[in-house]
Amino acid sequence: MARIDFRPLWTVEVQHAFFGGACDAIEFVVPPATQRALAGAHAIARQRDGRLHVLYEADESGRPLSLLAGRSFIFGLRPREPSFELITVPLGLPPGDTALWRNSPDADALTGPAVVRMSGEQLRIEPRSAQRPLTLRLFDATDTQRAQAVLNIGDEAWTPLGLFTRGIWRIEEDDGNAPPQSWRLQVEPELAGAWGLIELAVDAGHIAAGHAFTLAFAARSDTLRYYVVASRFGEAEFNQVQVLDNGFAAESRPAIQFNRVLPAAFGAGHLAPGLLDPTGSARIALFEAQASVARRARGPSGLELHRNGDLLIGNLPQPGADRPDAQFVVHLSQS
Repeated sequence: MARIDFRPLWTVEVQHAFFGGACDAIEFVVPPATQRALAGAHAIARQRDGRLHVLYEADESGRPLSLLAGRSFIFGLRPREPSFELITVPLGLPPGDTALWRNSPDADALTGPAVVRMSGEQLRIEPRSAQRPLTLRLFDATDTQRAQAVLNIGDEAWTPLGLFTRGIWRIEEDDGNAPPQSWRLQVEPELAGAWGLIELAVDAGHIAAGHAFTLAFAARSDTLRYYVVASRFGEAEFNQVQVLDNGFAAESRPAIQFNRVLPAAFGAGHLAPGLLDPTGSARIALFEAQASVARRARGPSGLELHRNGDLLIGNLPQPGADRPDAQFVVHLSQS
């Protein structure tokens, strides 16, 4: 009896600077259409330890049971926690669009994110342009025009008649003045509403030795702001209060320098002095980092509040995955 082995085709690992490397912040969604396509190609997809593994069936000689080279498979991406948006550099997508990563033009590396709009089985095309009249053209994967329509004043969208297959389509908008603008539409009913997509095409080299892809995300940066609100402090005493970075050497990183900002110089992005001290009796100073600091699961240690050489508070708070900003209020009081 012939023995069938499963051999690795792809591994996709998620890396995020917030966690310092590989993590399980993203869940891979295998829609039914992709499951069927994989089964037809004698392949399977599994998730383990935050990674997506795609394996194919091979005979005793190591040859795949199905022709794989050139096939493409699409997967959905879904953050496991709502806080993902707070720790990640924004992708800069227009409202209503979805991020798409592909191993094209380089079969061995992910590129993107590209901007794509999602559609269910009922193809509805909402143009980006508000100009009317506006000519819309629909092109298939071979860049052959399949349909055209003109939107007039009062028309918000175009629903082409007929059935349109899954995959990437190109929409061209032409207002008759500027050069036509194009964007991509992904018809994938089972992934409508997905946060992101990843589309992988099989290269012959992937079959021979398997291939590892990395989906990398940069961590959001913030300007650290520590508002010190001191009660019963004299002016001279309060002027001795400062925020110091005493952890940079141990962590082999540049020192974080802070500016001392008084309430009279607070701007629109700062907390209002009236919110910090409703009574108006305290002394207030803002210690604001001179450069933004990237968020980390374990932020920089050694940020300390001192007065005249004495340590008042060690390890000041850092913005984690649960905060929309990096503004902190520190209260001091003397008896």
